[in-house]
Amino acid sequence: MKKLIFLFTISLTLSCCNKDDDNNTQNPIDQLPPATQTGEQTFGCLINGEAFVPPSFGSNAPSAFYQFFGGTYTFNISGSKGGGPTLQSISIGGIDVNALEKITYSLYEEESNNHYGRYNIGGGITFSGTSTTENPGTLTITNFDPDNFIISGTFEFTVLDDDGNEIHITNGRFDMNYTN
Repeated sequence: MKKLIFLFTISLTLSCCNKDDDNNTQNPIDQLPPATQTGEQTFGCLINGEAFVPPSFGSNAPSAFYQFFGGTYTFNISGSKGGGPTLQSISIGGIDVNALEKITYSLYEEESNNHYGRYNIGGGITFSGTSTTENPGTLTITNFDPDNFIISGTFEFTVLDDDGNEIHITNGRFDMNYTN
């Protein structure tokens, strides 16, 4: 009888196992940080449908700055993950632009008087692509609080790799405390 109970217990245990139990995959959009507005130091997006979420601390942690210099503003919001040749980084910014407002901006080339989106692999040595006038992206500032140094928003843009293939940066979101 003990053998029968033992076999029944083993059979029941094995039948409850599922091959997918160890599969932690989920919808990539669910892997992104929530869209908050309170300076939570979050940054994330999808790169060709795969979640890109930098660590919350260390040298790859998201960062943001917003500075007034020479009568115009320069800002950058960025996040990175990985290291060496696998380092991936995304930055959204503006060079010599007007003061930020809670509106949607077009992302063009990385040059003076423009807002831009940039995607790098390997610190820009392996690959570096920037939004363009021909294929602009968007940056929407959903919260800009200069008293508490908080900037939050969403972004998306597309860059071309060296072979002309599109790399889609979508569902981007950030909620950062910025320095100035």
